[in-house]
Amino acid sequence: MDLIKELVLASEAGNETAVAELLNNGADPNAMGPNSGALHCAAFNGHINVVKALLEKGANPNVADHQSFYPLHLATSKKHLDIVKELIAHGADLNVVTSSLGTVLHIAAAIDFYEILNISEIKKMPLEARDHEGKTALNVAASFGSYSFGRIVDLGADINTIDESGNNPLLNVLFQLERTKIASWSSVGTNSGVDVKYQIINGCFRYIKPYKGGANELGRVLSLTDQYDIAGYSWGPDGLMDYVKCIYLAKYLIEKGTDVNIQNQNETTPMSMACSIGEAEVIAALAKKGASFDVKNAEGVTPLHYLARSKRLDGLKAFYKYNENAQTDIADEKGWTPAHFLADLGGHPEMAKLLIKNGADLTKGSTKEFCGLKKGITAREVAEHWNDDEMAKLLTPKKKK
Repeated sequence: MDLIKELVLASEAGNETAVAELLNNGADPNAMGPNSGALHCAAFNGHINVVKALLEKGANPNVADHQSFYPLHLATSKKHLDIVKELIAHGADLNVVTSSLGTVLHIAAAIDFYEILNISEIKKMPLEARDHEGKTALNVAASFGSYSFGRIVDLGADINTIDESGNNPLLNVLFQLERTKIASWSSVGTNSGVDVKYQIINGCFRYIKPYKGGANELGRVLSLTDQYDIAGYSWGPDGLMDYVKCIYLAKYLIEKGTDVNIQNQNETTPMSMACSIGEAEVIAALAKKGASFDVKNAEGVTPLHYLARSKRLDGLKAFYKYNENAQTDIADEKGWTPAHFLADLGGHPEMAKLLIKNGADLTKGSTKEFCGLKKGITAREVAEHWNDDEMAKLLTPKKKK
């Protein structure tokens, strides 16, 4: 009998009887298979009694498997808190890292395993250890939208730690917010005999009551609390919870005093990211803490340009609410105004009306040819190029009397 192979298989399966017999017959508790070891497999699969049996027979918790993972990493990756505690009690080294230099905290951060932070030994770990991308555990938590683990700030984690891309945790979570944004979803039903519609367009969640079947009905934007609740319902949209948690984490970091005007290596700022996404909650939170609207990238694109193409009326309203000196006609390096951007990608008709209300000059033409669109093209002509008749009509300059 191959005791090594049998012990690894029994440990993986959680067969306590077989594990005990094999150990009593002389099987090495440090048995290592072609990929992983007995202790590693038991820790990963949550077999606490097998883990205890192996450790009591002298299994070393500080041996990596052939993929550079330690038992502590594997138990953490599956949120097996009891096994993490058992490994630590038997001398597991908290400073071991994976091949990508990830610590236990990095792994926990990626899966929002915040419960691990209640272990006293874990609380004493270096919070600023960096992985192969220069990310600390807080950077990782933000990159995955791990709201609960993100509160590691309260344990002393540096809220402005910068990774190799020049992103602080706020930028990390805003990039994740963009990735988790739901492009389109809807659910039609009735409420007290009245037709209603729940609808998400580019991340904006609205409740329309009564719903009359129109394409441009707005209803009201649901609060974060309402969205959080709906995310837990069986009929709720998949992925909504991830988006909502990113917003909560972003607002938490902003309130805790993170740098709201940081620029990364690509000249991206939190405000430009928030406006690109179009999320009104984040735009408002940033504005209240002094984030600048007057930023632009190398192509001259400003937060308002980003908003105009976001298809987010709620974000555009927030922009004008918190930016009293907004320059609606600001042009990028090719002479495109926010109205051009709106015409190019489309959006709710009310977005065009809001730009016009705030002084959009619809006679302005571009200063350069762009993607086959001629130099001197107006916003109306851009809409016509895309056969968007409704937008073209709205962006037609009014004749002077």
